[in-house]
Amino acid sequence: MGHLDVDRFRQVLRDMLETLNGQSRDTLDVLAREVAAFADVADRATAESDRHLTIIMRERDRQLIGEINEALARVKEGDYGICQECGEEIGLARLRAQPTATLCVHCKSMLEEMGRPYMASARGEAAFLEE
Repeated sequence: MGHLDVDRFRQVLRDMLETLNGQSRDTLDVLAREVAAFADVADRATAESDRHLTIIMRERDRQLIGEINEALARVKEGDYGICQECGEEIGLARLRAQPTATLCVHCKSMLEEMGRPYMASARGEAAFLEE
């Protein structure tokens, strides 16, 4: 992948990280201010449900932050855009759609088709088969 492309993706990843970190801070502020002292049981249940959903969404964001940090580490190491399964370049269209992608379209398709425990490495390693 060309030098300019890597720089562009580095900035995209940093922007994503900044956005997610800002959302996390905002959510923590909102959750800290919430007081679950509703007189009505239905209001309390709704508030608790909303809080639970917010926590689930922030957990998803936390996982994405980890993926972004891993992608930034791959940029730094010079491995960004290389499939971790077969070692080939990940297509530009895939990286544009999913900047944290670690697999090329072919390997990702194989993974989804066969399931993780059954995927043989494209580098010739034996497939792990459960009995």
